[in-house]
Amino acid sequence: MSSPTLSPSATLASAATTQPQDEQGKQTQWLGWAALALTLCIWAAFFISLRAGARAALPPVELALLRFGPAGLLLAPLLWTRRARFAAVPARLLLLVVAGAGLPYFLIAGWGMRHAPVADGATLIPGTLPLFTALLAAALHGRSALRRWPALLCIAAGVATLLALRAGQADLAQGYSLFLLGSLMWSAYTLALRQAKLAPIEAAALISGVSLILLLPLLGWHALQQPLALPQLPASQLYLQLAIQGLGVGLLSTLGYSMAVSRLGAERSATAGALTPVLATLMAMPLFGEQPDGGTLLGMALIAAGVLWSQRQR
Repeated sequence: MSSPTLSPSATLASAATTQPQDEQGKQTQWLGWAALALTLCIWAAFFISLRAGARAALPPVELALLRFGPAGLLLAPLLWTRRARFAAVPARLLLLVVAGAGLPYFLIAGWGMRHAPVADGATLIPGTLPLFTALLAAALHGRSALRRWPALLCIAAGVATLLALRAGQADLAQGYSLFLLGSLMWSAYTLALRQAKLAPIEAAALISGVSLILLLPLLGWHALQQPLALPQLPASQLYLQLAIQGLGVGLLSTLGYSMAVSRLGAERSATAGALTPVLATLMAMPLFGEQPDGGTLLGMALIAAGVLWSQRQR
């Protein structure tokens, strides 16, 4: 029996249908990569912004106002209209989401950046996320979460290299401790957000709104202790911090990463964290004159390799 053949008109119709689908798929891919590139730049700029604030003697509590103020006010209506949705989520999950990505995390990372260079902070916080996330998941759900242990050991070796080669500098040790604590908090936030099943815009509203409420009394107490440094900040730096912290980190990075995951998949998107220290270090070199030494480069390489390795094994 001969195989059926398509008429010329059917062939042309099939080709016309396939071509728009292929073009749509390519467009979707390009949008995903563009969103991922934007998110990566914002993540790197976040550490640059924290370091710039530290060098300008801007206390983290005042920098937090730029981070949570605009987003908190903008998303306040959403926080109110979806209050029933938030009330349905267990309180412990809401607490972990706010603490792990909101004001507590921001203050920890900001204080750490006052004691260590951008390269180290940008390496330790996003680089150790897979390690802490796997350890927390193993404690909650069993040892199967540690199935990628070779990659996790590579990450641990990078952290140990950074700590061992520069542990003699007390100020750096304090910064490293704060960075690792911040990474642990972000890992807890990641697991809690997964269980809470909040949409990205809901998570952004919750984090920004609650953090702003917590920040206001803390900022008032800080103003009683010393004059605010924020009004003395040069206008150019104030606008830069506001753009990075308020608009970039507060809104665009959350939405951009969500778009990247939906178009490229979680595995591809998650590897972006490994490139954060590289980009942040390159940005810090001309801005702050920070030249990473051999120990920092080795630690960065091991952590980045471990993060990429862990994604390949998924």
